[in-house]
Amino acid sequence: MKLLLFVLLSAVIIDPAKIARINTAKSNARKAYMDGDYKKAASLYSYLFDSLDVQEDEVLINLANSYFQVNDTTNAMSTYQSLTASTADHIRSKAHQQLGILHHRQGKFDEALVNFKEAIKADNNNVDAKYNYEILKKKLDEEKKKQEEKDRNRPKQPSAFAKRLKAQADALVAKYKFSEAELLMNDGAKKDPTVLYYEDFMNRLKDVVTINKSK
Repeated sequence: MKLLLFVLLSAVIIDPAKIARINTAKSNARKAYMDGDYKKAASLYSYLFDSLDVQEDEVLINLANSYFQVNDTTNAMSTYQSLTASTADHIRSKAHQQLGILHHRQGKFDEALVNFKEAIKADNNNVDAKYNYEILKKKLDEEKKKQEEKDRNRPKQPSAFAKRLKAQADALVAKYKFSEAELLMNDGAKKDPTVLYYEDFMNRLKDVVTINKSK
């Protein structure tokens, strides 16, 4: 019985040296973070998590924020994602909020909107998430209305002339003559409005021509 008790007590003994390493790493990581040295902070918080097995919310959120600040999007997203399972409401909220910002940067606006909504659900006092949600929702609603209006005004079918013009433009694109193709389509649209059936194609041509001019 005494042997069993000794084994159990031994199992819960904490290594003082490890505690000292953890405390030192936490102190150094916090200082680097507060000083704005996010690269160093990320390294130290990563050491706490990966090597010293410190899985505390404060360590993880600061690790994720440090990745965010140094534009390490992949690690930032994966770390924030892990924090969406936190039992602390404000941590879950912050994680979703930051994921929303990252998704917005990637042009994934629908996913960003969901993240901001989840951030608000986790913590209704998160005013930044509320602001981001309202701004993005308004933007998406406006774009949706514009697209619906655009679709209503777009010709349902191109005329025979418009089809021939598109084929000629495709041939020019195949030869990398983007400016000529754009001019051909724009001039054709003035003569025949159904050429605008290919408006998306025309917009892509415009983008390519603009990019080529900027080189």
